[in-house]
Amino acid sequence: MEEKKKYFICSDIHSFFDEWQEAIISNGFDINNPNHIIVICGDIFDRGTQPLQVYNFIKSLPKERRILIRGNHEILLRELVERGYGENHDRSNGTLDTLYYLQGLPNEGEFNHNFYRETSCEEYDSPRYNQIKIKYESKRRNIWKGLIKEIIDWIYSDEWVNYWETNNYIFVHSWIPLKQHLIEKWGMLFKNKEDEYREDWRNATQWEWEDAMWGCPWQKAYLKLNKTGKTIVCGHWHTSDFFNHLTKTKKELYDCPIFKSKRYKLIGLDACTAGSKKVNCLVMEEDEL
Repeated sequence: MEEKKKYFICSDIHSFFDEWQEAIISNGFDINNPNHIIVICGDIFDRGTQPLQVYNFIKSLPKERRILIRGNHEILLRELVERGYGENHDRSNGTLDTLYYLQGLPNEGEFNHNFYRETSCEEYDSPRYNQIKIKYESKRRNIWKGLIKEIIDWIYSDEWVNYWETNNYIFVHSWIPLKQHLIEKWGMLFKNKEDEYREDWRNATQWEWEDAMWGCPWQKAYLKLNKTGKTIVCGHWHTSDFFNHLTKTKKELYDCPIFKSKRYKLIGLDACTAGSKKVNCLVMEEDEL
């Protein structure tokens, strides 16, 4: 009898390659098994130190064995590269450091510290000082070139999607797009009503999908904003909040197991990996989907 396909579903890996590998391997993933398929609900980079390892592993899998759903950190990476310089949120989210790590360099702070350490004993503007400066400036310029362009092109290729839908589930980063009621005031847009479920969420614009990647999924579930008849599987928000707000089960911030609720038709995956140092992995066979 032919072996069934098995799906290993994770989210918010955030460049923690070792933790991700431990999660999928401990759940039975075999890289040599053609029926084992990786599903990622967004946010493969930022915060951790191993984005290159994450990227190389995903790319090593045949396309038919990887299902990739964009998250808000994929958007942040694109915006950073398009802008060409880092802002405060790029530093606090770890997005700028991702560029350094992808080039095999230390993070921005350590990179700058190494420059000052190498030049501390050199007379300012001496030939030796300028030689070191040129070396570091060249490395800094290279973080915007080469591999990062390849990765941005890949993330915005047809291989990446905003959602993946099966008979029983909708896999997204945070939530599906909703109907928003906005008014313009002082040249800005404000909500004048709460969001509502929208029947045509599949036809939302790319901007609307990217906006939906930032929402709080447990709040949307609590407000009954899933009328699809299917269970939404998401990441983006650490699952301790799902337990604390949607059930009577008390969880600490970094205690984030997979959240499953038939009542709310919701599965949450985000293990808050930067704090918990673990990645959740949901395993499903094709006949469950």
